[in-house]
This record gives sequence, structure tokens and C-alpha cells, in this order.
Amino acid sequence: MKWLLLSIFWGLWFFNFSTRIIPSPVLPLIEDELMLSHARAGGLFTFLYAGYAFSLLMVGTMAPRVGYKRCIICGFLCSSSALFFVQYTYSYWELASLFLLIGLGCGVYLPSIMPMITETFPREHWGKAIGIHDSAASLSILFMPLYISLGLNLFPWRRLLLFLCIASMAIVLLFWIFSREPRREKVAGRYAATEVLKKKDLWYMMPLWIVAAACCLGVYSIIPLFLVRERGLPLDLANTVFGISRLGGIVVSIAAGFLVDRLGVRRMLFWTLFLTGLSTAGLAMARPFNSLVGALFFQATVALGFFPVGLATISKLTTSSERSMAMGVVISVGVIFGLGVAPYLLGTIADRVNFQTGILLLGILTTLSSFSVKYLINSRTV
Repeated sequence: MKWLLLSIFWGLWFFNFSTRIIPSPVLPLIEDELMLSHARAGGLFTFLYAGYAFSLLMVGTMAPRVGYKRCIICGFLCSSSALFFVQYTYSYWELASLFLLIGLGCGVYLPSIMPMITETFPREHWGKAIGIHDSAASLSILFMPLYISLGLNLFPWRRLLLFLCIASMAIVLLFWIFSREPRREKVAGRYAATEVLKKKDLWYMMPLWIVAAACCLGVYSIIPLFLVRERGLPLDLANTVFGISRLGGIVVSIAAGFLVDRLGVRRMLFWTLFLTGLSTAGLAMARPFNSLVGALFFQATVALGFFPVGLATISKLTTSSERSMAMGVVISVGVIFGLGVAPYLLGTIADRVNFQTGILLLGILTTLSSFSVKYLINSRTV
């Protein structure tokens, strides 16, 4: 039964993640259709992740009281409804408003599912369970560009989003049938966000999450534009190369989950961030087609290793009553700056210089930030 539930959780994370990232492969089409600058196109993700961050913060307080299962189902209803209404939007501000709603719905999931996973599996297997669960994000990153690349031969891009909406609701139905609400915890006032923020280790995790999110999904958001506008690839080839380059991330997400149980999170945090920074800088410098494909593959592979390690770290630094709130606070900060602000800044730098400069600077910053892992205080836990 545990593995059936983990499979359903995996499916939920796949479609939750896909709903957030599917705009990226179609961003060049949106940019051309609405005649947007790179900065305004990247700004759509600011709306999406502003909603996502707000939802992350709110659900940390609501989920223990309302119920984790109810929160997840309501979140999917919100994001899927917004995805459906994209069919009928043809202006920038209408689309931005729907992106905001998609973010609000998607942000409910992660702080609500982590307490369910950690209650389903014993503590010594949390890394493995979280790693397997997080591999759904890696597969989503691989599959969505290929889905768009192949699907555009048959359907307009809005219709492809509608199909994703229908599939999302199907997995929610399975979740509603087979999952059970974890035992309700008595949540006292001392578990407010201000109390959670007194944990110094969580403050150290925030900047790490920002740069990791920026390198993974912040860069992911603008890679199609980078490949099409600066490297001169046709859109279908760019999305195909983009999708295939994500293949290695599936293995890394699972492997990172197993290694964190064996090596500890402090060591794994350092290596995942260090390699992510170097690979992001290398992506910016790659020029010939073969080197570009190799750099894309390596960067996408190592960048995803941080997140199961980061989630395991937060889980081990908090009690069960604090976990949802801590997840919401740390991840929301990472989302605001790493996924919301970063694509806009990368687009702005591209308008003034090029995408290469912004990606290179981000890679250098991430490499340097990996050395701050030594400041994690709770060495016994991590």
C-alpha cells in the first residue's frame, strides 16, 4: 500500500510540476503572438511564481488545520481551471492573471505532500522516498518540451494545455479514492511562521534554495528563447534538444535521495550546488552545437540533484508539526527570487546584452554559494 500511495504521489507531482513548466516550451510562441519583449515574456513567470510563493506561505498555516488531502485537491482544481481558461485568453494581462492562478493552485502541493510522505515512510527511508517522488519533476522536465514539440504538429498550443488539464484531474481522482488524511495534529500558536523562522539553519537554506531554483527552473524558463534567439535553432529542434537534455535528471533525483541517507545532507548539499554552478556557467559558454547539447544535458542532470537533498534537509531540521510551515517559508523565498525574479532579470539582461551573460553570472554566484553550506549549525542532524 505504501508504494501504491507513493506512485500516486509521484503522479500528482508530475502533473503539478508540468502545469507550472509547460508555458516555457511555448514561450517563443506566446512572445510572437502577443508581440512581447524578452523581459515581458519572462515577466509572465513572475506572476506565476508570485502566486506560487503566496500559496506556499499560506498553506503552511492552513494545511495542518484544514487537512493536507483537502488542500491538495483544492489546489489542483484551481490550477487546472486556470489552465482550462487559457483557451480563451488573447491579451497579456488576461494570460498573466491566469498564470497567477496557476501558481496559487500549484503552490499548495509540496508543503501538503511532504508530511504525508514522512508519515507513510520511516525516518531512515525519507531520503529514498523523497528522491523517488522528486524524480517526477525530472521526468516532467524531460517530457514537456517533447510533448510540445511533437504535439504542435497536430494541435495548437492552447489545445495541448487543455489535454494536460484533463490528465491532471484524472490523477487527482485516484488520489481522492486511495489516499487517507494523516492523523490530525494539534497545531499550537507557537508554530507560527515567526517561530519557524527562529531556526537559523532554515535561514541558511533560503539563499541556497534561491540559487538552486534559479539555475534549475529559472534558467529552464528562458532556455527555449536562448536556443532560438541566440543560438539560432528552429523552435521544434530547440524543444527536442531541450527535452532530451533533461533525461539524466531522472536518475540523479533518485540517486540523490539514496545518497543523502548514506552520506548526510551537508555533503550532498555542497556537491549538488557546486556542480550546478559550474555546469550553468559552462552552459553559457558552450557554442558549437555538440558542445551546447552536452552542456544542456550536464546542467539539467546535476541541477535537479539539489531538491530531494534540500527537502530531506528541511524534513530533518523540523518536527512534524513545523514541517509544512518550514517547507512553505523556505520554498516560497526560493520561488519568489529563483523562479519569479530570475527569469525576468535574465530577460532584462538579454534585452540589454544577451542571455549568455546572465546565465554565466548566475553560474558563478551558485558555485560560490556552495561553500556557505559549512555554516549549517545543526551538524548532528545534518
